[in-house]
Amino acid sequence: MKFVRNLTPQEKASLYDLMRKSSSFKVRQRAHAILLSAKKHRIDQLSDIFDVDRDTVSEWLNRWEVKGMSGLIDAQRSGRPRKSKEAENEEI
Repeated sequence: MKFVRNLTPQEKASLYDLMRKSSSFKVRQRAHAILLSAKKHRIDQLSDIFDVDRDTVSEWLNRWEVKGMSGLIDAQRSGRPRKSKEAENEEI
């Protein structure tokens, strides 16, 4: 079974802060998953909770172990930026 390493009090506080205040849904979700993994929730439980594939949760945990807090944020992608829903509705 795969779990994140024990979290420091500072890491826990930062993750709780991200989970509550981040403007990004994905970052909030990943921070919550890391906190639950530290409480020994299994990957299959986390994939059910967050309704994502097991491999996705595993990748979140790997990125946390390698990059820490910065691993919770999506990397920049090439290509045209996505349009917001408001911008799409204005064009219709």
